[in-house]
Amino acid sequence: MKKLPKLDFLYFDFDYTEEIYFNRRNLYYDKFYNDEEHFDNYSKTCSFEELIYLMIYIYKDKYPRTRFTHTISLDAESKNLHSYTNRKERFVSEDLYIFSNFMRNEVSAMEIQYHNEEYPDEETIEKYWSSESFMQNLFLEFNKEVPIHIIDKALEGKEYTKVEKDDVLLYEVKDSPIASLAVTKNSIKLNINEDKIILYVSVL
Repeated sequence: MKKLPKLDFLYFDFDYTEEIYFNRRNLYYDKFYNDEEHFDNYSKTCSFEELIYLMIYIYKDKYPRTRFTHTISLDAESKNLHSYTNRKERFVSEDLYIFSNFMRNEVSAMEIQYHNEEYPDEETIEKYWSSESFMQNLFLEFNKEVPIHIIDKALEGKEYTKVEKDDVLLYEVKDSPIASLAVTKNSIKLNINEDKIILYVSVL
């Protein structure tokens, strides 16, 4: 397997100050532009097995910034699954993003479910930004068979169980942002442990 690109940028966050917030884009790209570019190139050109390894490895120990899925496709349609106002007076929506036009020819389908909370005005003023969101699950389907041994290799160092039922191999992972992996012959669904979510300040 190829050597992984530098991954520090996936886990970098800012101190919550007004000065940093309004300069965050320049601060981030001054520090990580080349690393982000190298990551994108790796994701687009690595082998299929390396892609599967990367997908799992970056979520194994710490919840990352969203980047991996951007290297697969940027073309998505959204579908609202559920919306409500919570006790903090935040508008909450859970949305499914269905992707197409993939940059990897092994990928035949991708769906991502996100949880988003929009702040009321007083919270926006206090925190400078207006909402928070995190990925709940990531589903990828392939036109090739999923290499199970690569999943096991990517999870090395973690305690997990593995049970097969109705043609689905279910991994349950302890002490990880990955709550579980549901693996079929041609697909992987990565479910997030919401207790391990990190709400990163957006760089956009």
